[in-house]
Amino acid sequence: MKQFRKKLAFFAGAMNSRVRENLVETWSNDSEIIVHRGRMKTPYSEALLDSKYCIHAKGFEINTARIGDAIYYGCVPVILSDHYDLPYADILNWESFAVIVSSLDIPKLKQILQAIEYHHYVKLQNNVMQVKKHFQWNSFSKDFDIFHMVMYELWIRRSHLRHIY
Repeated sequence: MKQFRKKLAFFAGAMNSRVRENLVETWSNDSEIIVHRGRMKTPYSEALLDSKYCIHAKGFEINTARIGDAIYYGCVPVILSDHYDLPYADILNWESFAVIVSSLDIPKLKQILQAIEYHHYVKLQNNVMQVKKHFQWNSFSKDFDIFHMVMYELWIRRSHLRHIY
């Protein structure tokens, strides 16, 4: 089977956290893990399409589109953070389509990703394509799209919301 994704992993983003700074410092000179500070000169989408894994390193901001971008382009997300509340965690089994790595393991990231056997990677990537519909916004809502997922999350948490007021 021909491998279309040539790079092992990719990250590009602002240096607004120690985790991101550590990631870029550790892997800035690597040929398989591609990391960029800030904006890139080439299209972001090309880098996502060219990488097997797309790294999500938590910054100082509460949210980011990086996970959704990775999923949209069929790139297996690597969640590089500790104690991160993932979207739809009550609904989706993130370990079936993403790799979750402690920020302490940044120096071992390449070793961790290379240790994932090809058939397991293919399974993760196929599952990314299956969950993709849950992260898509449609002009007219479709079953199980992002609108339905958010509504379901709110419904699950309704008992918690009642106690706030």
